[in-house]
Amino acid sequence: MQAASSAYKEIMRRKWRNSLSYLRVTIGVINQRAQASAYIDSPELYTYYSDLSKPLDNYRVSELYAACDQDYTTADGSMYFLPRETEDVVLNQGIVSIDPLGPITISFPTAYDIKGMTIEFGKAYPVDFRIETGSRVLDITGNTDGHFVTEEIFESAAFIRITASRMINGQSRLRINQITMGIGIYFGNREILTATKKEHISPISEELPTIDFSLTVSNRGREYDIENEESTINYLEIGQEIEVLYGQGMDDGSIEWMPGVCLNLKEWSADDTEMEVHASDRFDGGLDEIYYHGMYRPNGISLYDLAVHVFEDAGVDPRTYWIDPYLKTIRVVNPMPAVTHQQSLQLIANAGRSVIYQDRSGRIIIKSSFMPDMTASSSDEAYFSNVAAVLDQTVKADYALTGRNHTLVDGSMYFLPRAGQLLNMGYVSDSVSDEEGYFGDNPIINIAMETSYKCFGIKLGFGACYPETVVLHAYLQGELQEEYTVSGMSQVYALNHEFPEMDFLQLEFTKGAPNNRIVLHSISFGDITDYRFDYGIELTGSPKGTQLEKVRELQVVRTLYSLSAEIKELLRETVDTDETDNRHIFYFSNPSYDLAASITDPEEGQSVSIISSSAYYADVEISGVSGQVEVVISGKEYEITQAKSIRKLNQTGVVETWENPLISSASHAADLAEWIGDYLKSDRDYELSYRGDPRIDANDLAYLENIYVPDMMVKIYDHTLKFDGGLSGTVKARRDMSNVAAT
Repeated sequence: MQAASSAYKEIMRRKWRNSLSYLRVTIGVINQRAQASAYIDSPELYTYYSDLSKPLDNYRVSELYAACDQDYTTADGSMYFLPRETEDVVLNQGIVSIDPLGPITISFPTAYDIKGMTIEFGKAYPVDFRIETGSRVLDITGNTDGHFVTEEIFESAAFIRITASRMINGQSRLRINQITMGIGIYFGNREILTATKKEHISPISEELPTIDFSLTVSNRGREYDIENEESTINYLEIGQEIEVLYGQGMDDGSIEWMPGVCLNLKEWSADDTEMEVHASDRFDGGLDEIYYHGMYRPNGISLYDLAVHVFEDAGVDPRTYWIDPYLKTIRVVNPMPAVTHQQSLQLIANAGRSVIYQDRSGRIIIKSSFMPDMTASSSDEAYFSNVAAVLDQTVKADYALTGRNHTLVDGSMYFLPRAGQLLNMGYVSDSVSDEEGYFGDNPIINIAMETSYKCFGIKLGFGACYPETVVLHAYLQGELQEEYTVSGMSQVYALNHEFPEMDFLQLEFTKGAPNNRIVLHSISFGDITDYRFDYGIELTGSPKGTQLEKVRELQVVRTLYSLSAEIKELLRETVDTDETDNRHIFYFSNPSYDLAASITDPEEGQSVSIISSSAYYADVEISGVSGQVEVVISGKEYEITQAKSIRKLNQTGVVETWENPLISSASHAADLAEWIGDYLKSDRDYELSYRGDPRIDANDLAYLENIYVPDMMVKIYDHTLKFDGGLSGTVKARRDMSNVAAT
């Protein structure tokens, strides 16, 4: 689920959403955030008939006013006389500099990296001009067109200033009719008629994820006719990047923008009134070549390293994928079967109790998908403290301490023993605060997590005297993600805050109760979602519930490899070869090892050697042969057996068999059975219609209002979001039973 401001969440939860929703779609390489936030800083530097916003919002200049620029005005009846007053100006003229030759400056609230730039100067275009961004200067000479495109990269651009030194028509004002921060075309609310995003994710990586996006835009004037040589549709190419940005109007008039999807253009078509565009994710038609490098490794390989090798073999840029570091802790020995790269990644994700999906920036993500184990530690503990116990929710004892107003005489507290067994008190700092509650060295509790985790609330339970202020430091892979300060706490304090994804949390107590230690009995991580589908607010219809077939027993198949004593002929094949083409790759149906290559009836000087190999292929080099030759590959085939790890789920129902060829050890199979079994125990599906919210992703958790089950949690696996000027959506979700399984 995408992070959003509290103001955004409040607006989206209102019974009546009064603010407008927005959608921007770009095709090509366009910096959407730079485009959406660009503005003109000094209006007085431009003519009174300029429009300082439409050129930044994809409006075209179609009709012109006559002006006194050199060789600009035509007397053919195509131009209009300029009104005397600003309020009478009705035709969009773009941005027009007040002085001949410019300059025109476009500002940004923060610096952006802009890859390329597309500028419509119009009929009076600059021949020689300069583009400045603060970080670089680009001089253009000999420009011959009013439509200017550059593929130059402008890094850390805080502004764009364009200054002309020579215009095509002499002494003329500089005009910008349209400007795009990148190369391509984009559409906004004015052009978009409808848009639909459909996404699906299997919570247990049973199948590959899918994202499909369809867009319909107005083609009035046949601007996007495929035979129109001047149309921007000529910039479209199959596979081109499509970026979608959702926006929500706020009460103060601003727009909060949120990334939607980043997909690849699949197809487009146009008639006289509309153009349709379709895009899909990177798994659709990509990563579909076979991965043949599976090898049996007696010492194992981590799932992380195996995934990296699959990506490398597929030629995927490392910047376009992310693998959960947790997968470094899981090792497998079995070879990856000869399947496509995308199927290989799916098997890796499933074996690592992870989901595989494409995120909103277009990266392929393999992310662990279970509640991580956590450990608590501190370097500032009293001898009777037990910091590890703060993560369990058992009732803690209280010892009488010398802190101000700490000890009660109602019989609820215990005296500290001089020796022997100590009662469980949770965490007690060794440091004691001064008269004002400050410490010489702030007490710190560290919470380390097995893998990354995102939560929407934390509850802290303190002893008799509770601190005033704590600062929470959230880290992910050693990098600080957020510092969040909480003051004015109570003995049991519920912290309602959306934390970023983290794998390490540090609680630093900066102010305690005067003359007291920090006494923390427990810390519990609250709701792992803050999204609710409630009647009368989000839901637009009654949810439809379906009872799924119960699973009585889950059988996770383990695949066991053992060595063979038998050497056999694995394949025999005749190939054409010569000195310039003497490398050949042979593939096997069954995983094999101890490979050897030979030539049938070799002549003098003829030989063959294996250059590289795996359990499923041999790459050989043939020497001394020109023409046809028969090559024989011999070796041993692994002996493969299977075993099963069984988990009972219900008293009745069907038997579900789960087979992942990477699983061999009993402990690995048990972990997988626990993870998949929890999902299969959730045997209720829901279909619902709601008002639509761009925050939601497939695989998110949410609460669904139910009169029989308070705070019923569901896991979304299908999400459809529609836009037609407003938002609407549908969801398919499965009830999540992980939080009630023990009960």
